[in-house]
Amino acid sequence: MKKLLAMLVLCSSAIASRAQSISMSDLTNLATINMTDANYFLTSGKPFKQEYSQEVNGLTLRRYVGTTAASKCESVIMGDGIKTSTPLVLHVVTYTSTNTKYILKLVGQAKSAELKKNFQGADQFNNIYIFDNFLYTVHVYIKTDNSEGTVKVEQKYYVE
Repeated sequence: MKKLLAMLVLCSSAIASRAQSISMSDLTNLATINMTDANYFLTSGKPFKQEYSQEVNGLTLRRYVGTTAASKCESVIMGDGIKTSTPLVLHVVTYTSTNTKYILKLVGQAKSAELKKNFQGADQFNNIYIFDNFLYTVHVYIKTDNSEGTVKVEQKYYVE
């Protein structure tokens, strides 16, 4: 009887639990892959659908929104970047969620993912965290009223 009760509790908590749909390693990986692979990753491997696509400064931006109850508060913008003097584009991935617990989990993952925290502070509107390593710079903004958070991963220009 106790085993049955324990199984029932575990199953119901698994159904009720809501987890973020994307991790810090997913975001950093998205910054390095092409748009076709990123589209496939987000729409097949994760609960996102492409909401729109538009041209901005010669780059095609795609916005993805969550499709499940747990991911409806999440969005990802791909395709932004910085054009270098070579044909290379340094990609930028922007993740936004109205569930700030998801953003705080990403901050924890950044700390444990060999990203060094370079800055922690606040301005009038946001709590700000900046993490960095030799491949990426990660900017985290959490609104002071906890209504929304954004994680922006920027690929760095790596010269061997």
